Parts: sequence; C-alpha cells; structure tokens
Amino acid sequence: MGMGRFFYTPVLPLMVAALHWGSAPGAWIATLNYVGYFIGCLVVARGWVEPDRLVYRASLIVSTLCLVAIPLSENLIWQGSVRTLAGIASGLIFVCITQRIPFVARRPLDSGIVYAGVGTGILVSGAIVLAASSFIDWHGLWLICAFLSAVFTVIAWTWPMPGRGETDAQSAEAPAGSTQTATVETPARRRAMAILTAGYFFQGFGYIIIGTYLVVLAKPVFGETAAASTWVVAGIATAASPLIWSFVVARIGTHRGLAVCYTLQVGGAVLAVFGTNPVLLLISAALFGGTFIGAVMMTIGEGTRMGITSASAKLTTWYSLGQIAGPALVAVALSGTIIGSFIAAAIALVLAMALSLIGVLVGNSEH
Repeated sequence: MGMGRFFYTPVLPLMVAALHWGSAPGAWIATLNYVGYFIGCLVVARGWVEPDRLVYRASLIVSTLCLVAIPLSENLIWQGSVRTLAGIASGLIFVCITQRIPFVARRPLDSGIVYAGVGTGILVSGAIVLAASSFIDWHGLWLICAFLSAVFTVIAWTWPMPGRGETDAQSAEAPAGSTQTATVETPARRRAMAILTAGYFFQGFGYIIIGTYLVVLAKPVFGETAAASTWVVAGIATAASPLIWSFVVARIGTHRGLAVCYTLQVGGAVLAVFGTNPVLLLISAALFGGTFIGAVMMTIGEGTRMGITSASAKLTTWYSLGQIAGPALVAVALSGTIIGSFIAAAIALVLAMALSLIGVLVGNSEH
C-alpha cells in the first residue's frame, strides 16, 4: 500500500521532465489519487463494501497492477484513471488492515509493526528512484516498483481477514491475548468520535500540504534528486516511527503521545519555512515522516477503543477529505507562495492537535 500510494511523489519530477508537463497535470493526477483513496474509505464507512478477505486480496492485486499500468500510456486520461483506481485500492487495503489490528494484535508493539509497512513502502519508493533513475527511465522505475509490490503482496496475502459473511462473527469476539475489548457505543462516545474526526480531517489537510510541497522546496537545494532524497529520509523516519510511538504511548499514554506528536509535526512545518537550509529541510522531512503515521496510529487506535462501528473507515474517510481540501486551498488561495502553504499547514495541524486532544479527553471520560 505504501508503494502504490506514495511512489508517484519521487518519480513525478522525472515524468514532468520527460513528458514536458507543466505543474497542472501532475497536480490533477495526484488529486485524483486522493479522490480514489476517499472513495475506497467511504464505501467501507457507509457499509457498501465489507472489508473481508476477498476485498483485501483483490485490492492488493489491483494496487500492484496499477503500478504496471502507469507506464503503458502517456495519455493523461489514462494516467488519471489508473491513479484513481490505485487510490481506491490503497484506501481499501488501509481500512481492511487497520480495522483488523485490534482483533489480531497481542501486544501494543504489534500495531506499530503493522503501521511500519507504510513507511517501508515510502522508503522503498524513494530508494528505487534514487538508486536507479540515472540509468533507467520513468517507465522502468514504475515496473521495478510493481515487481517489488508483487513480492510484498505475496507476503501480505495471509493477513487474517474474515471470509465473505464472516466479518461480524469474527469481530464480535477477539482472540485470547488481543488488545480488543468490548465497548458499548454511547451518545457521549459518538460526540467524542465527532470531535476526534474533525481533528483527523485537519491532520489530513496539514500533512498532505507538507508532503506535497516539501519536495518543491527541496529542488533548488538538492537539484534533480530532491524528491527521491527527501522521500528516502521521510521513509526511514516513517518506517521507524510506529514502533517509537508504540513505545511512547505505552509510557505516557495516548493523550500525551498525541500532544508530543503534533507538536513535532507543527515544528517540521515551521522549519520548512526556512527552506534554503539543507539541514533544516532534511530535519523537516524526518519530522514529517516521523509524525504523520504516529498521529494516524494513535487516532485510529483511540477511535477503535471508543467502540464506534467502522471507526477506522469513518476516520480515514474524513482524513482523505482533508487530503483533497489541503492542496485545493493551496491551489486556489496560496498558489503564489510556498511559504504561505506551510504556514497554512501549521495552522491546520494546531487545530488538529486541539480537536484530537479534546476528543481523546471526552472519550476517556466515558471509560
């Protein structure tokens, strides 16, 4: 899922140069991927699709095939359609996995291990471009990524998803030693979930602005390898961060953990404002990678503990809406200033922190 979702970022500058694109085609194709991700989450949140074994495995296959399909045609309609489909597959994979974590995790650390997969995909994506772009064109890079995605698909194939019609039965009772506990959905918990969801929307809004425009800031500093270099740094931080945040939450709790995580994320956005300094840019990339999965992991974990039906899908649906709204606002209102984009991201993340912490506090008061 990490490769299918995020490989586009480091390879995009090579495609822009080879295909003589302006800034608009790449931005629209990226937006269509966000729309696809939203659709994938929405169909589960609304109960239109059951997150079962068939959907999970089909999404793994589709995600890999979409990586193969991109270099088959340079037509923008084709590319946009494929990236939309890839977004749908990514959303379904993410929801299928995260909704099952409470039923299979036997230690808090297990959740961190699962979320580390996204960061590993980001790291591999950047490494492919950084290592091979000097002698392989963008077509070949997509195919290399597709091959590695197929390998990871084989490994991920046996993730314990319920079969068709077994979802409710298997979700009703967690296996011995798992972290899932029975929770009754109450009006107070629904209010807490609504506040948490609003915070999560702003997290998606702020994080995607940083992830999108950090590469733009890096190009004058690092040249043609900017996207791949910053993506590798972000990927290393992302891959390691879930385990670190699992440890942090075990020591200081979700409420304090979220506060620390968001503070660091806001700090990364502020550092990016001083984008001419290469050291600060790399620190900003590390803070971006080291915090966004932590916020995702803690927020979804808290939403699941509230006992809200399809909590992961509902939260991720609003998160994906934030991912669409963030770049849209930048394009409409802040297109003339990259610095303004990062300031907007920092403000959104401060709002996300405030709402998320209130949501956690309200939810905990019910326990």
